[in-house]
Amino acid sequence: MRLNEAQIAEYDRRGLLFFPSLLHDGEVVELQVTLPDILGREGPEVIREKEDPAAVRLAFGAHIYSEPFSRLIRYSKILEPVRQLLQDEVYLHQSRINPKQGFGGGAAWDWHQDFPGWHYADGMPEPRCVMVAVFIDDCTAVTSPLLVVPESQHHGLLYAQLHRDAEGYALYHMDRDALVVLADDKGIEPLIGPAGSVCFCHSNLVHGSANNVSPWRRAILYLIYNAVSNACTGDERAWYQNNRDFTALQPFDADPQEMV
Repeated sequence: MRLNEAQIAEYDRRGLLFFPSLLHDGEVVELQVTLPDILGREGPEVIREKEDPAAVRLAFGAHIYSEPFSRLIRYSKILEPVRQLLQDEVYLHQSRINPKQGFGGGAAWDWHQDFPGWHYADGMPEPRCVMVAVFIDDCTAVTSPLLVVPESQHHGLLYAQLHRDAEGYALYHMDRDALVVLADDKGIEPLIGPAGSVCFCHSNLVHGSANNVSPWRRAILYLIYNAVSNACTGDERAWYQNNRDFTALQPFDADPQEMV
């Protein structure tokens, strides 16, 4: 899949580009079937919720140890748009799954930008990366959808303070007064769509989500593609948070549906 000029202009203006049902049903089912094994891993790549250790907050690195996720990162319909948006060859800096379990098991994410963490912790020079959100489950108005402030990426790196959200994971929370100004100006939009939907997001786009008190899980896979020319210089964080293999990814030539 290649983006047209209007789509690229929309991404540059709004900081996001949303495609409902971009993945085929078979691709979605394969991810859903594989997910329990990933969340059941006992290694440090699986981060637990602070208030409920039985609930998974994040599962990192699935593209390394799970074949369906390893294929997914090279699907042409995901990789080609990323290369267009960054105008460069890309590698995968990080992958993580936020399962957002129901009945309050999926805790809130405070308002933040993603780039500060990669910049300060991993030495990512510039925000020349794209966060791709892949909906593993349906994301509805009641399952705590991802909330975004469109056009917020134009404000650059905003003031934020580091908070330890869970054991083994910290996040730069945005200043709340700054958020009020941004939200009053640009509004807040929920990303809602069926499983298999995909959203391409700028790494400085302000976003967050509430606690999922519904009875349904809301899992999203986040793929962080970085330009090869923007490779990270830091090596302190572990393999599952800071990939040190900067080899450019090559997309599948065939329709991924034929490979499932």
